[in-house]
Amino acid sequence: MTEAAKTIASGLNGLMQQLDCVSHNVANAGTAGFKKRIVSFQQEYRKHLEAMEGKRSLKSNPIETSQAMDFAQGSLQETHRPLDVALDGRGFLTVQTPEGPLYTRNGCLRVNLLGQLVDLNGYILAGENGPIVLPPMAGESDLQIAADGTISAGEAQIGRLQLVDFGERQGQLVPAGMGVFRAPAGLNPAPAEGLSVRQGYQEQSNVQMVGELVNMMTLSRLYEANMNVMRRQRENSQAIMSVVNS
Repeated sequence: MTEAAKTIASGLNGLMQQLDCVSHNVANAGTAGFKKRIVSFQQEYRKHLEAMEGKRSLKSNPIETSQAMDFAQGSLQETHRPLDVALDGRGFLTVQTPEGPLYTRNGCLRVNLLGQLVDLNGYILAGENGPIVLPPMAGESDLQIAADGTISAGEAQIGRLQLVDFGERQGQLVPAGMGVFRAPAGLNPAPAEGLSVRQGYQEQSNVQMVGELVNMMTLSRLYEANMNVMRRQRENSQAIMSVVNS
């Protein structure tokens, strides 16, 4: 493979990464609390598309990629379900797992067989003083969740949500699947400030479907254009070899 072909192939690999990223975003557009993934060249590939229309290829316009998360808040939708909570502001809920704490914006909660509040993955929701356990006779409709995360059942206060914030370093969080994030070693959260809990609401995905579909179309055009360049190069090489061997 020539150096030019290797450059184009590398660019095509970057385009496929971006396409996977966009497809993942589209597939999770309806997932509560989902945060879309972005690729570093997302704002650059329109420039490359214009270069393609000028009959140039990724051979002369290489693309380098790296992925990141967009933690912008999604819109809040009222559900009237007592165990739905949405976070209004920057921060995360904390859940406990056998591998340590994880962090999420998906506040669709339920109660497990032990009476503990858990997320949709079954991870135990962390309170400031341990797991939050409902009194034996309390039902979902008896729960009140205040803006500061304090949870009460009737007149009894049963716990307070562990709400944390990573500040400007939240971009270092690593997706751990199913809407939760893991903090790498050395990244420690602080108690969240200015964060309000809204009971009976869900935070919607921050994916903008129209924008993602436009991205997908643009990526497809770039991919097709560069595949055509590689096809022409192969045909030219075959023609040259045919002349040499004739």
